[in-house]
Amino acid sequence: MTTMTINPYSSPIKPKNTYSSHAAIKLVAPLLVLTAGTGGIMTAHSTAELSRWVYDPRIHVEPSRAKEVDVRSPAEHVANIRDVFAINMSDLASVLGVTRPTVYAWLAGQEPKGEAVIRIQQLSCAADKFNQANIIRLDKLVHRPILNGRSLLDILKTDEDPIAALATLKAIADKEAQTRREPKGAGKHLRSLDDVLGESSVAIDERS
Repeated sequence: MTTMTINPYSSPIKPKNTYSSHAAIKLVAPLLVLTAGTGGIMTAHSTAELSRWVYDPRIHVEPSRAKEVDVRSPAEHVANIRDVFAINMSDLASVLGVTRPTVYAWLAGQEPKGEAVIRIQQLSCAADKFNQANIIRLDKLVHRPILNGRSLLDILKTDEDPIAALATLKAIADKEAQTRREPKGAGKHLRSLDDVLGESSVAIDERS
């Protein structure tokens, strides 16, 4: 029978330290050097030196970007749709697929329910993009049948994305504004808005 003798004075078995002693020395040594003779107080110069020594150019930290959250209420979204597209309450109710009393209730703070919330947010987002495009006199374009025989209001009443018409409306508005700025002595009379829009409507219909 084999017996095992344990030496009580021997060092107990220690778990293997997976931390690199070289890395620890690399970090601690500059700190000890810079704080020596300062009573343990880091000076501005020593702090800058420490940062330079331990800086690793291979490590790049991207700044966190906070996602923008739309905190507008349903009433504000509804008002945004009405104001940007310059439509009256009857047209607004038709666009949202509800009655005028319902729209008034939403504007007063009543919470929409179901799919109406999604519909309102989508149209309000589209209104934001139209507003950012700075379309001149959009109120004079929204009812005109200049989009292949349809108006922007007609599109707003459907499930189509109104953003698809934004570039065309912007081009028409800019052309109309340029034409109205032309001096009478340039050989062209100052045409009315209806004249210019009529020409634009014909040109768009012919391309379809």
